[in-house]
Amino acid sequence: MESSRWKRIQELFEAALEQPEDQRDRWLSDACKDDPSLVEEVRSLLTADRTDRVAGIVADAAEGALHQHESDLSGQTVGSYRIEKPIGRGGMGAVYLAERSDGQYEQKVAIKVVRERVARPEMLQRFRDERQILARLDHPNIARLLDGGATDAGAPFVAMEYVDGEPIDRYCESRQLSLSEKLELFLGVCDAVAYAHRNLVV
Repeated sequence: MESSRWKRIQELFEAALEQPEDQRDRWLSDACKDDPSLVEEVRSLLTADRTDRVAGIVADAAEGALHQHESDLSGQTVGSYRIEKPIGRGGMGAVYLAERSDGQYEQKVAIKVVRERVARPEMLQRFRDERQILARLDHPNIARLLDGGATDAGAPFVAMEYVDGEPIDRYCESRQLSLSEKLELFLGVCDAVAYAHRNLVV
């Protein structure tokens, strides 16, 4: 497709999104009088956009329903650590802020625990593989693996170095970083990703 045609399709698509949904077809037909073949191409983009938005809404609702009845390990002891609070969730498990509780020394950690409902043999093997890969990584911009084991219920966990940070975009905004400072920060991220790739992390 020629770049000029693709640019025209994009312009029509963006303009169509601004129209009330029940009036888009009529608006699009009027806007494409000079080239009716554009109508179907723009319609396909509008359909894909609507599908993506519906899928996102469904995924968010499913994620919420999935976690609504999920057990919270806050206050429990996992290995040598006492769980303080949840700090993140993913498809495979939950991540908690925890503190070492055996009196050996003080240390805050992030503990990732496999969710009980997905603890099937193949998922557990993937988690063990992930744990082994993390154990090999040694890079200043990658959180270190500190410990691992299983909960009393048999769910495997990893204890990682806890980094009290913020999303990179918010970090740049709050400190009003210059372009060169942002690029320097980004190169540090790229170096960590390249290191992980060299160690077979995709």
